[in-house]
Amino acid sequence: MTIHLAMLRSAAWLVPGEMRAEWLAEWSAELWHIQRRHRLKTTGFCLGAFRDALWMRRNCPPAMPSASWLESPIRCLGFLCLLATVCALAALRYQRPGLPLPVRGPIGAMLYMALMTVPILAAITSLRLGSYPGQPNAWRWAFFAAKVALVLFIVFSGVLNLAAMLGLKVASGPLHCILIGNVVGLRWALIDQRRRCPECLRLVTHPARIGVPSQIFLEWYGTEFVCVKGHGLLHVPEIPTTSFRTQSWTHLDRSWSELFK
Repeated sequence: MTIHLAMLRSAAWLVPGEMRAEWLAEWSAELWHIQRRHRLKTTGFCLGAFRDALWMRRNCPPAMPSASWLESPIRCLGFLCLLATVCALAALRYQRPGLPLPVRGPIGAMLYMALMTVPILAAITSLRLGSYPGQPNAWRWAFFAAKVALVLFIVFSGVLNLAAMLGLKVASGPLHCILIGNVVGLRWALIDQRRRCPECLRLVTHPARIGVPSQIFLEWYGTEFVCVKGHGLLHVPEIPTTSFRTQSWTHLDRSWSELFK
């Protein structure tokens, strides 16, 4: 293997997996041509492959959700309830009475750590769930609240149980782990909620890139998702602008239902 082919193979790791083989084959064929006609330009050609690979990584449509088995809201809550039950059973075995906590009572301590998480969470991700005109909010907010409550309980009890099993003092590190776990868990809950249909609460799929970055002044640039039940389309702007500050939902009436059977 030549050094130039090794450079192309290294750049290929930056390309999304489903496009990697085709990308590497195309660049390898062009490398063979460059080596025969313009040998002195070979190194610069291979360095340009890294720029192209980064562009492919940046502009390809988002991958399908990896945890497709959590697509259904019932499965999602069921999985979180299972984890919460395991943590509760572990607490009955490992936790000692009179455990020192930052405030009195486990529920108060859990809420206290959750409030400490909010400023950090707001700094690393948006707290807005999107614009859903004309859509009912009760079930969506109930589903989101259930996810948040279960995530907070899983992180709080899970970290304390692990600390008890390892013989660690609560003040020596587990509280910081709870804070980090809350940030990760609540960020997942926000992202998961933004990727769900407001009507059936299933994860939207089939991402499609629309528009180009150079035309965001007059046109929309972002990714469009579709609900597999045909309830509507989710538009997620790649670059927030004055006209498209946040993701928005477009409802589809029943005349579109035949396309989703």
